[in-house]
Order: sequence, then C-alpha cells, then structure tokens
Amino acid sequence: MGPVTTNPWLIALINMTIVFGVLIALGILMNLLQVIDPTKKKVAKPAVAPTPAAAPVAAAQDDSEIIAVIAAAVAACGVSADQIACVRRIDAKSAWTVSSRVEAISVRKECF
Repeated sequence: MGPVTTNPWLIALINMTIVFGVLIALGILMNLLQVIDPTKKKVAKPAVAPTPAAAPVAAAQDDSEIIAVIAAAVAACGVSADQIACVRRIDAKSAWTVSSRVEAISVRKECF
C-alpha cells in the first residue's frame, strides 16, 4: 500500500492545519488556566483610596538652593521643567548603592 497522496500542497495544508489547531488548543487551555488559577492571590479592593500623606520636610535643611542648582543643570542638558518628575534626596547610608550609581554613570560616559 502506497502513500495516500503525493501532492506537496495538500501535505503542507494538512500539516499547517494540525499545527495551528494545536496552537489554538494550547491558547484556549492557557486562558482557561488563567481564569481558574487556584494559586492566584485574591486582592480585596479598598472602598476608598487613601490620600497620600505629604513627605515630612526637615526644618533644619533648606533644599531650595540645591533644587535650583539641579534644575539649572538639567535645563543645561536640554530637558524642560515639565519633564522633571521629582527631585528628592537619595539615602546615602548604603555604600553599595553609592558605588553602583557611580559605576552606572561611568559606564554611561564610556558608551557615548
């Protein structure tokens, strides 16, 4: 008994139908598992969104001059004031954090 067909287009069509049929079945299975996922944590929706509290400002520090210098430096780089999201102090307690920031800046200078 020989092959049912020797037409290459028919063989390609049958193969592609099988492949896409399996892919569609896997997609449906993934969506079904996403809907009935037993490991997903249930989050309770808060009734009222809490208003964010203002950040405490130390009375002994006046950061207005520092912020002005930072704004001038950023403006000199060609960035407008509308693009600045926030200016805040970085906690300099961790030597690892400071070291990684210095390394990131030096690598950026080498790339350009």
